[in-house]
Formats: sequence, structure tokens, C-alpha cells
Amino acid sequence: MNFTEQEKYLKRSRLWAAVFAFFTLYISFFFWAALFIVAAIAISLLYTPNYLHLNVNSTKRARWQVKIRWRILVLGLVFGLLFTARSSKGVIIVVAAIAWLAVANYVAKSLVPASYSSMYFWLTDCALLAALFFGAHVALGLLLVFLMVAAHLAIVACEKRVIAWTGVVAISGLLLVLIMDRSEGLEWVTVPVYSILFLIPTLSTAVLVGMAQRQNRKNISAAIDELQDFTGYPSEKIRELWATSNEQLAKNWKDAHLDESDREKMTAWYRENSELYMFAISGYNLEYKRIRDSIKMLRYGRGACLDYGAGNGEIILELARRGHAAIYFDVDGTSMRFARHRAERRKLSVEFFHSKDDLAASAKQRGLDTIFSFDVLEHLPDLPGELKFLSSLLNPDGRMAFDVPAGSTKAHPMHLNHHLEVNAYMKSIGMAEEHGLLQRIPFRKQEKYVFRKPA
Repeated sequence: MNFTEQEKYLKRSRLWAAVFAFFTLYISFFFWAALFIVAAIAISLLYTPNYLHLNVNSTKRARWQVKIRWRILVLGLVFGLLFTARSSKGVIIVVAAIAWLAVANYVAKSLVPASYSSMYFWLTDCALLAALFFGAHVALGLLLVFLMVAAHLAIVACEKRVIAWTGVVAISGLLLVLIMDRSEGLEWVTVPVYSILFLIPTLSTAVLVGMAQRQNRKNISAAIDELQDFTGYPSEKIRELWATSNEQLAKNWKDAHLDESDREKMTAWYRENSELYMFAISGYNLEYKRIRDSIKMLRYGRGACLDYGAGNGEIILELARRGHAAIYFDVDGTSMRFARHRAERRKLSVEFFHSKDDLAASAKQRGLDTIFSFDVLEHLPDLPGELKFLSSLLNPDGRMAFDVPAGSTKAHPMHLNHHLEVNAYMKSIGMAEEHGLLQRIPFRKQEKYVFRKPA
């Protein structure tokens, strides 16, 4: 993956998202009572299209829509009852609307295929809004805001053919606005005004989703090309392994019943499962959060760089492409061979190690200026020993950027439960933490760290 290209795309996407968010917020001047709802759409434009569409998970968008709707339902129930507490009719309307949405959500999770979830939710939302207008006589202005939310959710979670689907949503939404407007007997001037207000967030969402889908297709195509060149597997098998490798790894780990203190058996297990890891890492590297975090961490790269637990080599190959002396370290398995293949294919100079003794000997000759270690330390039993070893390889004023994610989960049982106060330990071995903005937020669980070795 060319992270320079990814960064250019993200900057362009954020710029357009900021413009669209600004115009969406402008709508709030017409609907002060729904300010927070309009603001929520604007915020979603800044993040959700890339989050949902930069990945290889075909079920993510449908699952996200169900989850986000449960949260909306809870907020809708709380605020709806607050505003209608003095009216028994209002309470009944709120409870009935929430009940309809809850049933629709439950049916979607149980019965509706992922590829049809956007269409299903759009139809159930429009049916509810029509019932609220014609049956409960809810104000047209408020229903228009709810229609904007429904259109945004329907398009932002669209699986494919976003242009055609946006056309369907826009036309049907405008027809609903027109019917409601005529039923209210309002002046014709309200139709174009309401239409424009409805179309601003609707079309903005479509543009951002289209951009994300195009970029994702490019990323996936490049990843499949490299994996096919290395493995000879057809694209269908690669996509299947992207979808199933994490689940298979979790099963293999549970079946192995490893003693976490036996380093040799642990290393052997990772070597035997390294092909599955190659596909799991490949799919993970295509996710929006991973791309964004990698771009941020790459900014720390200077001088001679080591990626400890480098997997498919995504970070270290990019550092080599940028002209840094690059060193790869990981288990001697399929993922290392894939990283070596990628380096040769791109004509990049990278040193490869799988022995800590050989790595230490190489670092002793030249020293290291930057060490990266992501998604690996949670797999190793001796976390204090690993951190001390890595810090010993650094030149004075060198930096370590690493993460220590939360321990074992159902999806990742191979993650070990480390009970180490990382900041205190790193300070005890003479390392100084570099505090970023995120580290200054109180009560936020810290997983990513950057430490510097004092000059």
C-alpha cells in the first residue's frame, strides 16, 4: 500500500466532508428545534463514509446500521418522552414510533440479507414518517429532518451502486415531501426550499460514499494483485480467506491449548499459522482505522527504522520507500516470505531478521533511530522483557512507537492479558513518554504509546 496516496485521498475526502458538513449545519438555521439531529448528520459525514467503506468486510455496513439504530432508538425514546411528558397522546405516538423502529431493527438483524438492508430500512422509515404525518399530524418540518436522517443512513450504508440507489432515495424522498406539502396546503414556494434542504445531506452522503468506494476498490485490487502473485490463489479464495482467517486463527488457538510461558511452542504455533495471519493482516491493513493510524505513526519515522513483529511488512516497506534504512523482524513463516517477496517486487532495500540475537548484533553496529511495534506485543508472554530489549536497541534520542491492546477477547483469544503499567515501567528503564493530544484526555484508556530515549 502506498501511504502517500492514501494520505492524499484522506485529505481530499476530509476537505469535501468538511464542506458538506458546513452546508448541512446551515440547515439547522431553518430547524432550530432539531439542531442536534442535523449536527449529528454533519458529524457523521466527516467520519462514517470512510469508516464503513474502506474495508473488506461485506457485512460491516449492515451490522453497523442495526447497531446505530438501537442507539438512535434509545435517544429517541428518552428525548421524545421528555418533550411529550405532559401529553398522553404525545407519549403514545413516541412509544408507538419507537416500537415500530425496534421491530424493524429486530427483523433486519434476523431475516434481512445484508445487501438489502439499506432498501429495507428506507422503506420502513418512510412508512413510519408517512404514518406520523397523516395519522398523528406531526409537523412537516420535524418530519423533514427525520427524512434527512433516514436518507443519510440508507445511503451511507449502501453496499454498491451508490449513484442508482441515491437516485431512488432522492426521488422517493422528494415525492414524499411533495405529497406532505400538498396535504398541508402550504404555498408552492415551500416545495423547492424543503427539496433543497433534503437534498443537501442526501447528495453529500452519496458523494463521500462514492469516493470511499472507489478508493476501496483500488486498495483491494492492489492487495489481491500482490497476494495472487505470491500465492497463486484466485481472487475468490483470497476474499474468502479475508473473511474467515481471524475466525480460523481463534479456533486453532483454542484447539492448541498452549502453555503461554512456553516461548518455543508459541513461536512454532505462529509459524504454522503464519499463512492465515498473512491474510488476516492483509484484510486488516485495508481498514480505514488501520490506514489512518499507520499514516499517523509513520510520521515518527526517522533514520534507521525497525518494525518489530512486522507481519506483511506494510509499515517497514513504506519506510524503505521513503528512503529510510529499514529492518524487518518477525517469525520465520509465510508472512515474512510474503514481505520479502513484496520488497523484491518493489525493488526496496530491507533487512530481514527472525532471530533476536541477529537483530541485536545488527543494531549494535549501527543503532536504531525509530522502532515500531504494532499488534504484536499482546501476543508475547514477557512484555517487560520485550520492551526492555527494544529500548536497548535505540540510539540516544531514538523513539519507540508501539501499542499494547486490551487482552484476550472472543475474537482474539491469542491476545495475552498483560497487567503492566506501561508508562511507569518505561520510565523505570529510562524512557521518556511523548504526550500527544489523545494521551492528555482524562479517563481515556491508552493503547498506543510513543517513548523517547534521552540523549
